Amino acid sequence: MSTSIKLLLATFLILMNCFVKSQQISGKKEITDTLAYAKKFEINKEKYIGKPFSVLLKDMVQMQPKKAKSEFREDMYNPLPSTSFSFSDKEINSLNDVMMIIKWKADDASTTPLEFFEQEHNYRFTPNEKNFLEKKTVMDITVYKR
Repeated sequence: MSTSIKLLLATFLILMNCFVKSQQISGKKEITDTLAYAKKFEINKEKYIGKPFSVLLKDMVQMQPKKAKSEFREDMYNPLPSTSFSFSDKEINSLNDVMMIIKWKADDASTTPLEFFEQEHNYRFTPNEKNFLEKKTVMDITVYKR
């Protein structure tokens, strides 16, 4: 082998090594199976039940919900029993979408701001919705694919 080919090969190997190490340091892997990712939280739901929703959100480092649709009731003791979260930008009721249903601990907090945010943002899970829900207490987690 000529010297220039050896030098080129060595440079290529050094660059590949640096690239691989930088990927390992970043710690973020691309999610290829959304259902499997979301199911991990359902399987480990004991870790989140009885705790604020912010704990669950903090652990969702690789993928956050993109859409949210809440169930509203005229029940003054439990006006917000659950919220459905999806991980895609599709319409909230789309087929083949992974859904995470969070059932909330009953409280009598007003749901008017959340109802407004959902309508205003077309069910996108924006910081407004996140701020409203992060203090809610998780009572159950169910994940499924439509």
